[in-house]
Amino acid sequence: MASGFLPPKPIFSSIIVTYIVLSFAIQESRSACSDFPKYYEGTWYHRETGMDTQIQVDPAKSLWGDRECIAIHLHPFRTTVLTNEGEAGINTTMLIKTRGVGCYMCLDVIYRSANILQYKKTDCLTKGDINKCPGMKHLPSHDQLTTMFRRKITPTDCISSIEGRFQFSYEVSTGGGGICNSSESILEACQTPSSPAYDNKDFRMYYSPCKDLGYKRMIRYKCLGTWVANVNTSVYTYVAVANDVEGSLQEIYKCLITQKDQHSDDNTIRWGMSRYGDCRQLTNLAGSPYQIVLKRVAPESDFITPQCRLPRNLTGLWFTQGKQFASDVWINETHIKYTTKKDQYDYEVTWFTCQAMQDTRYLMSKIVVGRCEINYVCYDIVPRHHSIVRYRVGRPVRLNIRNGKYDVSTKNMERIFREACSWEWITFSRNNVGWKYEILIQNPPAPIICPIGGRFYFTQHSNDFYQLYDTRIRGVTERPRVRINCKNDVSEVKSCVADPSRIEVDSSYCETVDYRGRPIGEYEEPDHYLTCAGYWLEDMKSYLITYDEEDPISRFRCWVYERISWTQIAMSRAETARCPRDMMSTSYETNGARFFMELSEQERLFDECPPRFDAGMDPTIKPLTLYRLDEAHAGAITPNIVLLSALLILLPFLMR
Repeated sequence: MASGFLPPKPIFSSIIVTYIVLSFAIQESRSACSDFPKYYEGTWYHRETGMDTQIQVDPAKSLWGDRECIAIHLHPFRTTVLTNEGEAGINTTMLIKTRGVGCYMCLDVIYRSANILQYKKTDCLTKGDINKCPGMKHLPSHDQLTTMFRRKITPTDCISSIEGRFQFSYEVSTGGGGICNSSESILEACQTPSSPAYDNKDFRMYYSPCKDLGYKRMIRYKCLGTWVANVNTSVYTYVAVANDVEGSLQEIYKCLITQKDQHSDDNTIRWGMSRYGDCRQLTNLAGSPYQIVLKRVAPESDFITPQCRLPRNLTGLWFTQGKQFASDVWINETHIKYTTKKDQYDYEVTWFTCQAMQDTRYLMSKIVVGRCEINYVCYDIVPRHHSIVRYRVGRPVRLNIRNGKYDVSTKNMERIFREACSWEWITFSRNNVGWKYEILIQNPPAPIICPIGGRFYFTQHSNDFYQLYDTRIRGVTERPRVRINCKNDVSEVKSCVADPSRIEVDSSYCETVDYRGRPIGEYEEPDHYLTCAGYWLEDMKSYLITYDEEDPISRFRCWVYERISWTQIAMSRAETARCPRDMMSTSYETNGARFFMELSEQERLFDECPPRFDAGMDPTIKPLTLYRLDEAHAGAITPNIVLLSALLILLPFLMR
């Protein structure tokens, strides 16, 4: 063989090398995107460029439309939304490449629900390095994302985003614009019992036309998903919906926006709706193409019509303290209305209507304004005493639906009464023997003679300094204070003849008297005036309700009191008008009762504070007092003196 001559390489060897390199590259690309989430698969609709666009996502082939996945990064923070397979959705950052073109793009994908994906795509990059993608450091903000809607819809629950029955007004900002507020425009997001439809996965909006605005039709929206996002330092809740009745593709999908804790004075809820399926239009409520204001309304029903009457002495305004919220109560002869404040702005209105009664039990229909369901509950009402009404409420009973309507037949009503008003049903559980009556307090209360009378020293106990009674200065004094030499400063509680319906509490009282036995204090004004509203004995514990307009926590307070010796009384105060079940007269470390004081009797000559004590065994008994009016200083004769006098008169006749 001649020097410098090289034989030609076989053609097939270069083909094999090329095939191996390409196979390795394809295998490396597929292995790099092997974590491509399978729940991204499907046909999706979006309006990234303002035009109706559909793309196909195929995780098996690592394809996003006509671009293939080169690398993928799974963000460690998983969403709380589950996929159809029951897994938590994952947010991803991908490096994708157009086939046959050296154009790499960074793609950030945010998982919102099984029907909703949001993404942001960058411009072309010359180098395919996923570490250069902005999403590797932080994901894009909500106003930078394009929303994709799955074409094959799997409806999700609406309960987390919207539930109930509302009258709505809507404002259109496009075209001529205007506001339509019709009482017949109703939004219903209700779950009908025994209905074959997925009522909790859609809601209906009945549009009623206004003059020169609007139209009359019903639109049924299916819920596709809900999520929370930060936009311009504000937190908004987004809801994606679909109306598959519309013919145009761009009219099918909508985005809704609202904000929790809107604090409206009229208890309304404001929503914004996009014109098309593009959530980027919604950055605040005021700038939405469609602005919707929801007002809670009661469901249409014949059960608001009364069929019986409540006791007449229940009519008026009342107050009750529940386990979580307080309620103002309005009662007439047939209806009870609860207005419950959830916070400073939001409140809930509940109507009870008398439907049937037997002895102390009253079957009431329950309708919550803004809710869909109608229930029956049974009230067990103890006869009123003082400014107090004690009652129990049983478990609710759902109304049966027959042929799409509520069953109001006489036979069904009798069955409901036997079920709802049975004694076992009222106590919630036959094993629950530790139940306690709820109370209604007349607001404002009619003062009654307090069960505790006299003058006492007191010592107070609490683990919270702010629960203790302290000296209260009520504004500017009428004249300058005179310095006095107080030799005996005490804590005083008293209820005297001048006003026996009031308990006066003074944490620092000057007990020093002058040479005539009169107090020398010039500005000795009690720190608190507690007006007695009612008392009773229940489960061998004496309860007392007081009213104090100046109490910053609760005007009404519940007390448990007990005589612990001939001259000593123990009183424990609840934090609200509700006494806990396990509260005792000496409780100050119990949840809901954090204050206790011990009274020691200390009567003086000129105080006119005779001691008295009533455990409340029969609160309906009125005190019997005879007044002597034939002298300048009228006094009172107690029933014991009258009986003793009668006995002395009859004694000679009995001795015969």
